[in-house]
Amino acid sequence: MPVISKQGIRLARHEELDEISALVSDAFTSFQHALPRHIFEPYANDACDLAGRWEDASLAVFEHQGRLVGTVSYYAEAVHEGMGWPPGLAGLRTLAVAPSAQGHGYGRALCEWCVMRARQQGAGALALHTASFMTSACMLYENLGFQRRPAYDLFASDILGFDPALGDQKVIAYLLPFQHGDSPDR
Repeated sequence: MPVISKQGIRLARHEELDEISALVSDAFTSFQHALPRHIFEPYANDACDLAGRWEDASLAVFEHQGRLVGTVSYYAEAVHEGMGWPPGLAGLRTLAVAPSAQGHGYGRALCEWCVMRARQQGAGALALHTASFMTSACMLYENLGFQRRPAYDLFASDILGFDPALGDQKVIAYLLPFQHGDSPDR
C-alpha cells in the first residue's frame, strides 16, 4: 500500500457538514447487516450528527484530489463525548472512510493525526470505542498500539437509550496511553 501523506487532512468547514454526514452514512452502511435495526438506525443517526458535536470536537476530513474521502471527530477532552472516559484523555470518534476509498490508508492517516494532536496537547492517552464486528477498525487500532480497556466497555442501549430487552450490542473500549516525554513524531 502506498504511503498516504497527512497533508490532505484539514479541519472541516461548517458548510461541509451535509457532505461529511453523507460520507459517514455511506461508510457505515456496510455495518447494517451486523446490527439489528433497533440498534443500527439510532447508531447511524448518532454517527451522522456532526452538527451535534461541532462545539465539542474538532472535525477533520481527508481530502484527496478535491474529494472528501474520510473523516474523524477528535475530542481534546474525551469527557465531552459522554462515553464514560475520565478527565485528561483525548478522544477519537466516528472514523469513517468512503467505501470507494477504503484500503488506501486514509483511516490510518486520520488516526495518526488524532494521535499527533493528543500528544501535542499533552493528553494522558487517546481513547475510543468501537465494536468487535468492525474487524478492520479493531486491527487498525491495535496496529497503532491501542490496547483494550474492558473496564470502559459499554452497551449500545446505554448510549442510544433503547430497551436492552430488545437485544443489545457491546461497545468495546480502546486506549492508547502516552508516556511522559513522548514526542509528537514518535
